[in-house]
Amino acid sequence: MAARGGRIRTSSNSIDPNEDPVAGLERVMSSSNLQDSARRRRRREDELLFSRQFDDSERTDSHEALSARYESLNYEVSENSLYREAEKKPYHQMTLWRISRNRWLVCFLIGVFTALVAAFIDIMVDYSKDIKFNWILKYLISKCGEEERGTTAGCMWTVMIAWIGYNCLLVAIAAMLVIYVAPIAGGSGIPQIKCYLNGIAIPEVVRLKTLISKAVGVACSVGGGLCAGKEGPMIHSGAVVGAGISQGKSYSLGIDFGVFREFRNDRERRDFVSAGAAAGVAAAFGAPIGGVLFSLEEGASFWNQNLTWRMFFSSMISTFTVNWILSWFNGRSGWLSWTGLANFGVFEDKEYNVWEIPLFLLIGVIGGVLGALFNYLNTRLTEYRKIYVSSKLGRLFECLLVAAVSGFLGFLTIFAVDDCQPIGVNPTATSNQINRMWCKKGEYSAVASLFFQNPEESVRSLFHSPINSFGATTLIIFSIEYFLLTLWTFGISVPSGLFIPALLSGAAWGRLFGIIVERLFPSITGIDPGKYALAGAAAQLGGIVRMTISLTAICMEATKDITFGLPIMLVLMVAKWVGDIFNEGLYDAHIDLAEVPILGWNPPKMSRNILADRVMRKDVVALERRERVSRIVEILRSTLHHGFPVVDRIEESPIESLPDYGRLKGYILRSQLFKLLENRIFVEDGSSSNLPADFYECQDDDEIGNVGGA
Repeated sequence: MAARGGRIRTSSNSIDPNEDPVAGLERVMSSSNLQDSARRRRRREDELLFSRQFDDSERTDSHEALSARYESLNYEVSENSLYREAEKKPYHQMTLWRISRNRWLVCFLIGVFTALVAAFIDIMVDYSKDIKFNWILKYLISKCGEEERGTTAGCMWTVMIAWIGYNCLLVAIAAMLVIYVAPIAGGSGIPQIKCYLNGIAIPEVVRLKTLISKAVGVACSVGGGLCAGKEGPMIHSGAVVGAGISQGKSYSLGIDFGVFREFRNDRERRDFVSAGAAAGVAAAFGAPIGGVLFSLEEGASFWNQNLTWRMFFSSMISTFTVNWILSWFNGRSGWLSWTGLANFGVFEDKEYNVWEIPLFLLIGVIGGVLGALFNYLNTRLTEYRKIYVSSKLGRLFECLLVAAVSGFLGFLTIFAVDDCQPIGVNPTATSNQINRMWCKKGEYSAVASLFFQNPEESVRSLFHSPINSFGATTLIIFSIEYFLLTLWTFGISVPSGLFIPALLSGAAWGRLFGIIVERLFPSITGIDPGKYALAGAAAQLGGIVRMTISLTAICMEATKDITFGLPIMLVLMVAKWVGDIFNEGLYDAHIDLAEVPILGWNPPKMSRNILADRVMRKDVVALERRERVSRIVEILRSTLHHGFPVVDRIEESPIESLPDYGRLKGYILRSQLFKLLENRIFVEDGSSSNLPADFYECQDDDEIGNVGGA
């Protein structure tokens, strides 16, 4: 890097002030003004043509475009002379031991703080449930006379309006947090974390304000009666916790605790984000093994044995910490066998026969077809939103509309479906699950036990209730309504997960499948619709997200039983195979809709024979081994690239309008250029200055590079 003062190089490769550094033509200088003008004219014509082609392609096939606002993260070790010199120092082994010790300490803290976030969300939802069901629903219904129950009298309208109004209030809070505070906090966050772990810098994806908006917002979304789950967003929340703790400072608050400085780079932060995501799954389902497998299957593309142990350690700490907190909150302090945020209960009837295997395979086929249908419709709905519901007020109105419609459909279904059951027909039902609603004295509404309780409790009811607890009509209507409401809800501007809504809708039609089997074969004993509800729940979720290994482990750990491991595995495999015939998984589809340039595990079939030079750009922003400070500053101001190739020369090409970049000599990061400028490491008169000790590991501290925790 050459300074302004002293002797500097002047050659035919000096800067052309008429060139744009972003276009990569900075170092080419014409031999005459005529050639210079002709080259600039050609470039303007090429840029205009490219702009028109891009606009046309964006209008005709916008969902296949890739956004230029995403940059890559640096996950490689900078193998330079400074790095090698640091390895030769006598205390290097002690430094490595200290770093290894701190990694385990950070993983412990990630597990603890992820559990605190999970417990906060669950306690918030529990308080909201108490307000809705005890203060609003049961209290207002108790004020209605017996003759007004089940009619369209004014008292019943009062109950419905109060219920919908409370739901809209909570959903409005969640929507405003996403729309006005942290837009990246919308949805489950799993597609964004998947991109981050695969080396793509998603702006603000692991910032402190994102975590706050996510935690508070998802509590309001679930408490507001939306078809949303709090388990999916826990993966994003855990990732933010992992990114924030590992950096030892907060960028948003401007606080630097002065610890864990050795982890302030993309490579180390990536590993801790993986541990945080696994801890989030473990806290949500009480499934530490499932959390590790989830990060392996859906998240990280960088893996090693040491990272696996640390992730499992974080998951275990997270599981038992959240179990201890929730057991204390529920009056059973110290009961570490609590099951995280989602308690699916334990199956008493664990028997199944070999002749039921084809039935489980058929459930997998149904789940794959319904999952593919869900993904197709949700993708088209998301494309429609991007075009027609793009304003902030429009997105807020849609959220309120979804909340109002969800509440109204629940009341409408109770009016339309007469499914009142004697209170003693379901001995497994708790007092919170028995809701009289419009039924006569001594009866409870089976429809209300699905619509008017938390989704996790509804899933548990479908798994463990006796065979005559829900009528076939109730299950048909509920599964269709909840499928459509989940389809509409996923993608609106609120933090919301897909795991529990998909499990709930699948459990409904899976239980219906079990009732049909029981009626077709009345002479066969041991047919429990609950196990078919479990298979249907797994098939529905697997058909949507196309997960196999991790989802099998999560279902077994959440139900505390390995007995149904084989049926669940078969159901998930078949659901994935059938769904892949029609389209890709929902998370991958939303990554494509966000125009994120992520590389999948396998190349598309039509591109296997395409060489790299067919898709690579020729106009790059390159640097020579010696550059002016002014040009470095100009490039940093005018581009957002995280790194730049270093070449031996940049000269005018005799055959092309683009320059001849010579041969590649290396690669320099944007963060390293900032470090050089910050420490004024300039070359004057052939002399050299000492580089900072941390130059070989320095990372970007700007908004894109350090989106972590802060």
